[in-house]
Amino acid sequence: MVITVTINPAMDIVMKLDSFRLNVTNRIQRKFRCVGGKGTHVSINLSLLGVKNTATGIVMGSTGEEILKRLSEYDIDVKFLMLDKGNSRTNYVIADPGGNCTLVSEPGQQLERDVVEMFAGHYSRLVSEGDMVVISGDASNQKGTGLQDKLIDIAAARGARFCLDASGIYLENGIRKKPFLVKPNLDELGALIGSEMKTEDDIVSAMKQVRANGADNVIASCGGEGCYALIGNRLYRAPSPAVEVKNTVGCGDALLSGIIAGFEMKLPAAEILKKATAVAAATAMDESTVGFDPLVAAKLEAAVEVEELDM
Repeated sequence: MVITVTINPAMDIVMKLDSFRLNVTNRIQRKFRCVGGKGTHVSINLSLLGVKNTATGIVMGSTGEEILKRLSEYDIDVKFLMLDKGNSRTNYVIADPGGNCTLVSEPGQQLERDVVEMFAGHYSRLVSEGDMVVISGDASNQKGTGLQDKLIDIAAARGARFCLDASGIYLENGIRKKPFLVKPNLDELGALIGSEMKTEDDIVSAMKQVRANGADNVIASCGGEGCYALIGNRLYRAPSPAVEVKNTVGCGDALLSGIIAGFEMKLPAAEILKKATAVAAATAMDESTVGFDPLVAAKLEAAVEVEELDM
């Protein structure tokens, strides 16, 4: 079973503008709401791919209730901890017809230590041997609590694998715990290594260093250019198919969803990457920050050409 963990989920408000300019009044042409948060995105996308999964995390208030209601509309086993006080956060996505997207994100309510311990106990009852735990998303509300380490240690003690999609110190510390998979983007990869990712050689060298530091499999997300993948002892490049981009927020989550789905389906590495790249591209074609048309993804998958590179 795949278990996604989203400690700081949100509702996203997507605002469509004809254009976005600084220091002037911008008129909203249309707006809508959808579930935000990396782990919740992964759960929804996995459901669309036919992969059964459990979604857990912490929610609060009316926004938290809306998150749970939206998740329940998919074939997801929803096991969130609902707090009595506070309200889950809201993110704002500003999108124009040119495919440009700006995300403005609230930090979320800081978690108290008793809540951290309560959630750790809740989570430990969900994880079993053989599970794939996906820990992803904004961690600003758990600073100083050690929650990520607790979740990873519990997964290891239960005999579960864990995937990590984080940034900064959370990614750096998590890699030392030997994750099954990490998915940094190029900025995150550069921050890990301490140098800018300018060339393919830079990317590959950094991925190898991340592998040496503890990660079993490394996916380097390159946005609209696709991704590089170090899976097992093989290196791959998977260019993204050309599509009409409507929204880039959530595409990295979609890529991770496809990767996890491929592993759950026990596909060969190249087929995993074809599926993941197609799902990410299909997500970019949709105005929402989460979800995609499975028929569109299937057509795109047939067009993706994965290349194996020399190590």
